[in-house]
Amino acid sequence: MTVEGTRSEAQWRLYLAEYSVEVLESADENANLEISDQQRADRWLGFDGADTDQLAELEQRLGIGLPPSYRTFLAVSDGWLELGPFLWTMRTTGEVGWARDTDPLLHSLLQHEQDELAGLADRALLISKQGDAQYWILDSGDVSAAGEWAAYTWSSWHPGPSGRFESFAALVDAARASAKYLREDD
Repeated sequence: MTVEGTRSEAQWRLYLAEYSVEVLESADENANLEISDQQRADRWLGFDGADTDQLAELEQRLGIGLPPSYRTFLAVSDGWLELGPFLWTMRTTGEVGWARDTDPLLHSLLQHEQDELAGLADRALLISKQGDAQYWILDSGDVSAAGEWAAYTWSSWHPGPSGRFESFAALVDAARASAKYLREDD
């Protein structure tokens, strides 16, 4: 890994390949019905990576450049299944959007945040799709010197956003560690 948890495409490929094997080896065959037979055979829970045109189109639609660790992730896999123990599907470049535009209910819930997270609702990029009442968001208003955006999870069963992660990559690392802990606890 490099500064603040960013990863190169090669590092993401290796990381995600290892993570795919961990998830598939420990998962019940029916754990996620969206995992295709081909993905199981390939031992890869991802998809083809987004090309430069897809990434540029997303950034143009959002009106802002993506943070490095998330942009590189999308270049390796445009979407993902089972990235965390409570997150089943990541959005593709065609589905990623501001919470205010893509999920009005989540936007409304985020509007009630206070203190250091006040205003998060209007700057939250929703990057996840399906989960166990959990969403993954990136905060375009909390950007590091390296261009990484702070990352959070929001779950209906947890009051407010999770603790702050310094980047998308750091959030993925935490989700992987949590999944490993839960598997070992079983």
